[in-house]
Amino acid sequence: MILSWYLTKAYLSRFFALLLGLVVFLQMLDLLANADSVLDGGGDPVNSLARYIMLRVPSIIETVAPLAALLGGLTALVVLARNSEIIAMRAAGRSVLSLVGGLVIVGMMLALILFMFSDRIVVRFNAQLEDWKSTGYKPGGEIVDGTEAWVIEGDTIIRVGHVLQNGAVLNDIRLFHQGDKASVADIVNIRLAIWETDGWNLFEVARVGGNGAVTPVEKPTWVTKLTPDDFNKLANPPSELTFDELEHYVRELALGTRPEYYYDTWLQRKLAGPAVLALMPLLAAIAAFAHHRQGSAIMVVVYGISLGFVFIITDNILLAMGQFGALPPVVAAWLPLALFGTIGLWIVVNLENRGA
Repeated sequence: MILSWYLTKAYLSRFFALLLGLVVFLQMLDLLANADSVLDGGGDPVNSLARYIMLRVPSIIETVAPLAALLGGLTALVVLARNSEIIAMRAAGRSVLSLVGGLVIVGMMLALILFMFSDRIVVRFNAQLEDWKSTGYKPGGEIVDGTEAWVIEGDTIIRVGHVLQNGAVLNDIRLFHQGDKASVADIVNIRLAIWETDGWNLFEVARVGGNGAVTPVEKPTWVTKLTPDDFNKLANPPSELTFDELEHYVRELALGTRPEYYYDTWLQRKLAGPAVLALMPLLAAIAAFAHHRQGSAIMVVVYGISLGFVFIITDNILLAMGQFGALPPVVAAWLPLALFGTIGLWIVVNLENRGA
């Protein structure tokens, strides 16, 4: 128990120190790249830059957390190995597998924290940053919510040209009512729809296609359960939706500007992304235990970082394939974790059997 706590403390202290350093470094680079655009918004310079940093930091934390986990594990294990502490732990009866397993469990707990942080904080801050960005970083500017969105509700396909004022105003709407065998029975154009109380007030409605003549609609009505909040979320990219919102808007209402498999891939990604923190200590252990006898701590770190980048490249390639429908969403999101986790576990077991 004491050895496990000692190893956990060594890992966590380095993880948080590296996370802080990486966040500060990348935030400085990001601010240098975007400061001119933020200041062009015309707001108070100090307040504008402070607001930008506050909204941007959570996303950077989410991005660099896996790298901090990998480097934290590498540096912790390298220092312990150079001080012969790993040998002492093994002499006390601890196996390589148990040492790595303890770090993986810590990684799982960090993954759970990162999932909650990403789902509740990063998503909200990303949405606020995108809204502010759409105004040109102007204080109190008009927010452009989104363009060109498609919705499927029952037997009606809905195309919305522009979503404005948090979904309360819709421009350039076209309704495709489906008949038998998925044929289009009716096409209705709506120039403007405004949400009032508990329904949509329609302007300039005309029937433009289907099985009848093209005629204006005298008493336009739109029977729908969709509310401004539905269209507001629809206008947001998947990175600005929580796990519950993704599941609701994709699986239940079939909302989206892209095919369902695109959103399904992001739904799985919401779970698989934070789980990478549980894999990084395993990759660090492979590098540390496989190369610690070479006597070069730098080579161990380089080897470990190389493993991490190979994983990231593989992960991004499979994610892109899932977004384009070339792979099932579950496979695209979870295969890199399963593949590298299985290979890593096999290597650690072999090291244990060889007495490395």
